[in-house]
Amino acid sequence: MIRILNILAIAALIGSAVYAYTIKYETIYRAEQINKLKHEIQAEHDAISVLRAEWAHLARPERIQELASKYLDLQPLSLTQIVSATAIPDKTVRVDTIGRKLETLGLGEPTNTPRGKTAPSGTTTPGAVR
Repeated sequence: MIRILNILAIAALIGSAVYAYTIKYETIYRAEQINKLKHEIQAEHDAISVLRAEWAHLARPERIQELASKYLDLQPLSLTQIVSATAIPDKTVRVDTIGRKLETLGLGEPTNTPRGKTAPSGTTTPGAVR
């Protein structure tokens, strides 16, 4: 009886040791994956910084001006082309032409149908069965 208990205790000890080592190595593996992802994220941040610097270099005003004068046939801006804000006409009022036509026909006012009253005898309501 004691030998069986000793064998069971040894088996439980070996099983718990295997389980502990499994957890340890899985934890190490996950930590390595996290570290690898952190390096990849940092590399992407660096690449984004490089792209922003390149964009800033390409979008310099003096470079744009040089390219515009080289490839576009533009005239220089004259003072007669500049106007003040008061010279710009006001925005026109939007007109609802259909609404105005309905008002002239006398159909522009909303109809008031009281709840609970039936329709006149000559009309039918949608879905009504006779």
